This record gives sequence, C-alpha cells and structure tokens, in this order.
Amino acid sequence: MSCAKRYRALESDRNYYLERARTSARLTLPYLIPLSDEPYAHQSQTFPLPWNGIGARGVHNLASRLLLALLPPTETFFRFTIDEIEMLNSEKSMVAAGASPEAIGKFRSEFDLDLARLERAVLRSIETSNDRVAVHEMLLHLVIAGNALMWVSDKGLKCFHLNRYVCRRDMMGNPLEAIVCEQLSVESLDDDARQLLEDDDGEVEGILDDDSAPEYERVVRIYTHIEWEGKKVKWYQELNDKEIPGTRGTASVSESPWLPLRMYRIDGQGYSPGYVEAACIADLQTAEALSQAIAEGSLVSAQVKHLVKPSGIANPKKLAEAPNGAYLPGNPDDVFTIQVNKAADLNVAAQGLARIEARLAQAFMLADVRDSERTTAEEVRLQALQIENSLGSIYAILTTEFQQPYVARKLEILTRKGKLPKLPESLVKPVVSVGLAAVGRGNDLEKTARFMTILQQSLGPEGIATYVMPAELIRRLAGAMGMDIIGLVKTDEQLAAEQQQQQQMAMAQQALQAGMGDPQKLANAAATTQEMAAPSPQPEPTEQPA
Repeated sequence: MSCAKRYRALESDRNYYLERARTSARLTLPYLIPLSDEPYAHQSQTFPLPWNGIGARGVHNLASRLLLALLPPTETFFRFTIDEIEMLNSEKSMVAAGASPEAIGKFRSEFDLDLARLERAVLRSIETSNDRVAVHEMLLHLVIAGNALMWVSDKGLKCFHLNRYVCRRDMMGNPLEAIVCEQLSVESLDDDARQLLEDDDGEVEGILDDDSAPEYERVVRIYTHIEWEGKKVKWYQELNDKEIPGTRGTASVSESPWLPLRMYRIDGQGYSPGYVEAACIADLQTAEALSQAIAEGSLVSAQVKHLVKPSGIANPKKLAEAPNGAYLPGNPDDVFTIQVNKAADLNVAAQGLARIEARLAQAFMLADVRDSERTTAEEVRLQALQIENSLGSIYAILTTEFQQPYVARKLEILTRKGKLPKLPESLVKPVVSVGLAAVGRGNDLEKTARFMTILQQSLGPEGIATYVMPAELIRRLAGAMGMDIIGLVKTDEQLAAEQQQQQQMAMAQQALQAGMGDPQKLANAAATTQEMAAPSPQPEPTEQPA
C-alpha cells in the first residue's frame, strides 16, 4: 500500500481529535490550526476572531512557562552523571596499576570538569540554533491541539502540526507508525524528486494547482513514512506513489530524529486532547458567549437616538442642524431620548464573566497576586511555587517523550560532527536537570529554607553556628537552586590553607611583641611575619557536588 493510501486510511482516527483541536484554537489562537488542509487556502480564509482575549494570553503564557522550564537560557537543562559502580571499578583498576590516592582524586576532579565543559558546549550549540523557536511552536500546539511531531535534524528542529501527520501507537503508548504529509512547491524540490514528476511525455504529474501557474505556486504532496521496529526506527519518502531515491534513513530508538509528542498519556489511544480541551474548554466557551453579549449590549447602550413627537412644535431638522448652545422654540415633552435600561442585566453578565476569567487565569497559570497592602514577597513566592508544582504531570510526560530523546539526539549529532568526543555509555549518562527535576529542587529549597527559619527561631544564631555545618548548607542551597558553585564558593582545602596562614601570622605577631627588647629576636620575628604575609599558592578548585 502506498503512503498516500495509508495516510487516508489513518485519517479517520485523527480527524476526531483534529476537529476538537480546531474548536480549541477558535477560542484561543485561530490561526494556529487552519480550517482547511489545502495549500494556500489560508490566504483567502477569514479566521473567526474571539470576543475574549484571555484564551490567547493564557496559551502564550503557559507555552512560555514551559519553554523556560524545559530549555532555560541561563543554565544547561541536563547534566552528565557518572555511574558510581563503573567509576569504582575504574578506580580499583588504577589502584591495581599502582596509582596513588592523590592521582585517583585528581583524575576524578578533572573528569568532572571535562564533563562540565561538554555540557557548556552542548548548550552553546543550542543557543546558536533555532531550537527554542521550534520548541515554542511545538508547545503552543501541545497546549491547544495536544499533539505535535518533531523532526530533530542537523539543520535544526521542525514541528509538524496535527493536520499534517497521522500516528499509530501500541497499547503501552509507544509509537508504531507515523506518516507525514508535506505540501511543497515544485521550485523547492531536488533533482531526484523532480524526475519522479515527469512522465514519458515530459509532462508534470501530481500538481495540485493549475499547470499554467508559476512554478513557485505549483504544489505537490510528499509523504514521509516512519516505522518503529524493535530498537530501530526507519523512514523514507514517496512522491506520486514512488519512493524518492536517497531518502531512506535509520536510527536507534534512543537517538531517533522523529519525536511524536502528546500532552497527556491515554492508554490505547494514538492521540491526546490538548490542555485547553482538558482543563478549560467549558469556561472558555462561557466566557466567549458572555463577552459577546456584553460587547454587543454595550454597543447598543452607547448609541444615542431621539424620538420627536409628530404633532409637536419642535422641528427635528433644526434640532439636528443647530449648533451647540443654540436657542430653539419648542416643548421639552416633544423630544425623548431612547434608553435600553439594561445596566443591571449587563452588570450580572460582567460579574459572571469576572468569576470565569479568574478561573481561567488560574488554569493558564497567569499571575494573580492578592491586591492588598500586606501582600509580602514570601506570599508571592509561595504562590509561584504552587503554580509551578501544578505543572508536574505535564513536565513528567515532556521529560520522558521530549527532553531525554532530544538530548540523546543532539549528543549524537554533535558526536557525528566531531564536536564532542565519544563518551562511554556504561560510565556516563545524560540526566535531565530541569522541568520535573526543577520542581523537585524547588521543593527541596522550600524545605531547607523553612528548616533554617524554624531552627533560627528555636536556637538562635548561636545554636545555628554550633550545630549547622556552613559548607554543607551552602552545597544544599546551591543544589536546590540549580547553581554551579565552582569558582564561586571556597573549597575545604582553600579554607584550611587560609586558616593555617592566619594562625601562623598570629603566632608571628605574638613573637614580634615578645621580642621587642631583643634586636635579634625582633629581626627574626619581622622576617617571619613577612614570610607568612606572602600569598601562598592556592590549590586548583575541584568540582563540588551540587
């Protein structure tokens, strides 16, 4: 069966979710999912404009929050972790070869620093690409449509919308098959694809638009068939039911360039509802109806129209043409201004709309700080932490289905290009450190801060100095905040060297004071003081566990 026929056979299962996604897009961002799948149909299509803008604002806010949580611009979103068992075996081998404990410790520190450099190299590669732009587009579609397909290639990321692909999964939710339908202009095709468009007479087949149109307006459909088989994923492309030469590819499942994503996991279903449909579609529809009613009622109420008694002496034409402040003959009872008297009804609708918008703001994670003179920074921080924790279920599935495969694919691309060395898989593995992990670190930070507050209230500063180890407290706070403290916080070796130097200087000072009467002792004490005051060489900083 050709890809085109297979695509049409799988469309029926997808179209149910696609229509519901278009309903959600109509209430939030109508342009995101066009009503027609035909090329250039959106140019003559009028998108319905929502009456309420809280849906669009909420979708952008939620997608931006997820983007900053999944790919933070100020830190690496993953870390290389060392398998302690494998490292212990390596250290045993070094000991058997005659290595000293100092050499083993130096090897471990240098290995950690090298991994940190590799992390920064991967982050630099992401910063100089368009990955964040494509990921933001993908998150918008996940929030509204619930589904998206990502293609991670050497040139960057590409997001395929729900109306451009079909997907089939097994009962555990693992992808089995996907077909992508791309509509490309003939001008953008390579020579091999152009060859398939020409028949024996030299005419062009498979064109969707008029043959007399310019080449850049003539569009063809290209189908990409992706299939997951065991630990491998394979794909190829077809045009006019013929395979395009040179388009076959294969990769391991762990480093697959094709990532079919979804917002929620539903066993036995190939697709997922969007966040808008699952969390707030009812409130959005009610807010849309109330906003339209209030807007139309306000427009009617804002109109000014007068009625003039037909038998009265007032002249309507002279009233309309008279300048401001003019004096005209007439009876005040002859003129009456029309009033709708719907202020009370519109007030009821406005109050209902305000309650619904408050619920939508909470669902879309919009900041809604309590308006009070006693609102503290701690209250704002706790509210932000609660909002972040409410995204835990979304972080969980995105960490599993997007972040980890994305990191593995980027590492494979950089290794193939020679920008990263080949890392031993049994010893080093990348672990995502943001998203769901950041939520866990936020909880650890909250617990540590609350523990220190209670401890200070109970024992006081003296008790904290007696029972709490400052170095360990600094490490835990930095780890909970996701900070790199290398070069920022003094190591234990540096602190010991500084303490020893201070003790030696104090002893030399005492000797100087004791030898004030003896010139020889005074000269020796002065020389010792100058020697102690000279800066001693500091040991190289080693990476401390965060």
